[in-house]
Amino acid sequence: MKKLIIVFVLIFWGFIGVSENIAHQKVSGYFYNALIPYGNWLEIDNGVVVWQPTFMRMDWSPYRDGRWIWTSDGWYWHSYEPFGSITYHYGRWYFDDYYGWLWFPEYEWAPAWVEWRYDNDYIGWAPLHPYAVFSISVGIYFTQTYYTPYYHWNFVTYRHFYDPYVYNYCVAPRYKYRVYSNTRYRNNYVYRNGRIRNYGVDVKIVRTRGGQNIRQRDVLRVSDQRLLNNGRLNNTGQIRTFYKSRDELVRNEVKNMKIKRGNRKSSLDVSLIKTREIKDRNIISPTDKNRTKKIKTREVEKFSDNKVRKTNTDKERKIKTSVDQKKSDKNMITQQNKNVKKKKETNEFKKNPALNRNKENRVQSNNRQKKEAKVNRSNDRKVKTETNNQKRVKINKSSGNRNKTSVKTKRNNNNNNRMKVKTKSTYR
Repeated sequence: MKKLIIVFVLIFWGFIGVSENIAHQKVSGYFYNALIPYGNWLEIDNGVVVWQPTFMRMDWSPYRDGRWIWTSDGWYWHSYEPFGSITYHYGRWYFDDYYGWLWFPEYEWAPAWVEWRYDNDYIGWAPLHPYAVFSISVGIYFTQTYYTPYYHWNFVTYRHFYDPYVYNYCVAPRYKYRVYSNTRYRNNYVYRNGRIRNYGVDVKIVRTRGGQNIRQRDVLRVSDQRLLNNGRLNNTGQIRTFYKSRDELVRNEVKNMKIKRGNRKSSLDVSLIKTREIKDRNIISPTDKNRTKKIKTREVEKFSDNKVRKTNTDKERKIKTSVDQKKSDKNMITQQNKNVKKKKETNEFKKNPALNRNKENRVQSNNRQKKEAKVNRSNDRKVKTETNNQKRVKINKSSGNRNKTSVKTKRNNNNNNRMKVKTKSTYR
């Protein structure tokens, strides 16, 4: 019995050691050493290790204490926080109901891992959640549908978007929902020349609506964190950012780390984070290929539909133009014939002035006939009205006489009845 207990204990500790090794393999030494002074490393599930910042105020959120800069790689988040060189250019952020904001480490660099919303007045951004995966062929896609809540978004007007103290102009929490509901979603990540670029909202829109001269800056990649700008820009306008390739980060993975065990599991579905693949620069998965094929077929169908519509519209336009030309030609011919007749008549009247006299006489006679016809019509109407009035008077008189006769007859009848009653009384 004791032997069985010892065996079970050894197996249990073996499983724990395996889980710790799996967790340790997912964190690079660069990330661990750079972030340990500013937070804690937690294991929220077997094989999933995250970083939790400490000494943060209650309303703190990622991508807030810093500024946006337009660079050759797109919109770059220049953080004023000491841990921002890693957490805002690698990995994803997620807000857990129990732990708060957690950073999930990943090995792909980008100028900023955020999603965008905008309208005619406001522009907003929020950190991408761990379900968001970057692929070379597709860009950003999601392993599960998840919508970032409106209160995790930061909204500012266009004129304050490029301000170095943009966090002072963010919309208050009570107005975020109204702004969020009026904006539309934007997500534009591209892979070019070995770099991931975050174009987000178009710079031309930000320049025109913000009324600012936004110039492009260069990004200088540095492998040593001591050579960074520490929140300040160079006089030349260059931005120094920490960069290590995926291979270098994986090689420097730490196995013996000080990791705290989480009291609860995260509300995030960790299985989707475990199973998903971080896309390498030279690898395209079959799912991505199928998605690209679908996208291409949709584009081809749209292009063919547009072609058919264009051909149909062109045919209809040609038919309409031909019909309109025929109508215009007929009108031109009729007008030409009328003009020719008028010219002939004028020429004849010039040669024979008697024709003019006859024409004038005809016109005068026609006018006289029209006047006489009007007079006759008015006289006929007067006669009809008089006759109608006479008939009405006669009818009224006849009706009055009838009424009188009816009254007389009623009186006579009454008198006769009285006489009959008297006679009967006398006989009695």
